This record gives sequence, structure tokens and C-alpha cells, in this order.
Amino acid sequence: MEVNMLSRVADGMFWLNRYMERTDGMLLTLNTLYIMSFDQETNDYQGYKPLLKYYTDLSPEYIAEFQHDTNFVLKYVICDNKNLNSVRNLITKARENARGSQDKITKELWEHINSMYHYINLPDLPKRLETPDAINILAKLNKDFLLYNGIFHVTMPRGLGWCFSSIGKHIERCLQTISMTQSYYAPIEYNLEGKEDLLYWRKLLLSLSGYELYLKSYSNIPHNRKVIQHVIFNPDFAHSVIFTLGLIETYLECVFKNNNLMEARTMRNQFGRLKSYLEYTDYHHLTNFQLEQVLKNTKDQLNDFSMDFSKLFFSYT
Repeated sequence: MEVNMLSRVADGMFWLNRYMERTDGMLLTLNTLYIMSFDQETNDYQGYKPLLKYYTDLSPEYIAEFQHDTNFVLKYVICDNKNLNSVRNLITKARENARGSQDKITKELWEHINSMYHYINLPDLPKRLETPDAINILAKLNKDFLLYNGIFHVTMPRGLGWCFSSIGKHIERCLQTISMTQSYYAPIEYNLEGKEDLLYWRKLLLSLSGYELYLKSYSNIPHNRKVIQHVIFNPDFAHSVIFTLGLIETYLECVFKNNNLMEARTMRNQFGRLKSYLEYTDYHHLTNFQLEQVLKNTKDQLNDFSMDFSKLFFSYT
């Protein structure tokens, strides 16, 4: 299939699932930090900083000012129209892509996205976020994304649209995992031999839906190196970097099947180098400096790949 024909199939599906995955990850992180903000025993010097640093474009000064302000964070992240990455704006963008791809998505999926759009635009939502009802709003939004993922998985046909949407989803998930991991290792200078307790790592693990699996898979201490093993290198953890890269590779093969264009071979090689770089990293003997470089280099290479992939398939001629 020609690239300009593929772009008509690919564009809306890629960004639909990428926007929804970004919103899902952001809400999971927000819900985790919000609930744990009530725990007075936690020495929470970061507050909402990891969330604000990755998911918003607020300046470091604004983040420092508002990182412990729950009311501000809830409204800014969920429904502030000035925040390009607010839940409201991201769901609106996802709905626009879904509308443009209605011949490629199922009726059930469109109806669910439409329902989420109308809920997030309720006029009284910002006021309700200032009340104890905020926890119920977060619970509903998180449940809606569980339903979205279920409806998508159960009802969508496994054609090119599925492959492009899955690539977008897992690029976004992989970048989230790396960025959130950096947010918790940077303050301790990537110290793999440190003695941070489970309370410190619990926020990161819960934000990535990996807390329960971590407890079942690893002994109690020490945590600093084991957390990296889990969130970056664990092939059985659905949010780990190595697992998501494997899924991207699988769906790339689907997209490039029977495609002999030179650009397709170039993209295959580019992604192969990225995946091999992580696969052949010996995490058992990583130094602090090497860990920082592995996270940075993997993130940079994945961002570069995402941009090149988008230029190849989504640039209309």
C-alpha cells in the first residue's frame, strides 16, 4: 500500500489512541498522588511535581509554587482549557480524531468516547473538584478509561487501523514510564545502591499499575535497583519499557508487511537499534551515571523515532 494511502487510515487512529493513553496515564498518576496526599505519615516533599513536570508545560517556578496545592492541580489537570494537556483538552482531541475515523472505529467505541467528552465538559465539574466529590470524579474517569481500553480491545478489527493505534498507544506508554521513572530517580541522583524504602517507590509503581506485581515478584529490600529492573527491564510487566518496545516492534512488522520502500527499511533499522540498545544493557551492573544515560538516550531515541514515523506516514502530499 502506498504511504499516502496508508496515511488516511493511520493518522486519526494513531493519535486517537495516543491521546487516550496519555490521558489514562495522567489520571492514574493524579489519582495515586491525590489519594496518597492524605497519608500524613508519608514524607511527601515532591507532592504533585512528577505529574506537573511531565504532563504540563508549567514553568519550574509555577510547579514549585503549586506542587502541594491539591485544588489547583485537580482543576488545572482535569478541566483547565488553558492547559493543552488537560483531561478535557485531550479527550476533545481524541474525539475529533475518532469523528474523523468513524469508518474505522466501532459504534460502541464512538459512543463511549462521546460519553466521556460530555461528562468532562459538564459545567459544574470545576466546582465539584473543590469538594469531597473530587475522589468520585477521579474514580469515574479512571473507570471510564478501563472501559475504553476494554471496548477497544474487544470490538475493534485487527487491521491497519489497529496496528497504527497500537503503535501510538505504546509509544506514549513507553515515554510515560521513562519520564515518571526519571522523576523519582533524579531527586536521589539515580543512586542504585541507595536505601529508599517502599513508601518512596510506591507512588511510582502505583502510577504505572505495577505495585502489586512488584510486591509479588521481588523480596523486600533493597529497592532502588529492583525498581529499575521492574519498570524498565521486566518482560512480564505491561508498562515496562522493554515490554512496550516489543509490542511496538510487533505492530511495526504488521504495518511494514509486504512494504519494500526504502523508508520502511530505514524505519525498521532505526527502531531495531533502539530496542537492541536496551535489550543488551546489563542492568545488574548498571552504574548510577549509566542509568541516567540509558533513560535519557532511550527517551531521546524513541522521540526521534516517533517524529520520523509521523513524517513518513502522516505527511500528506
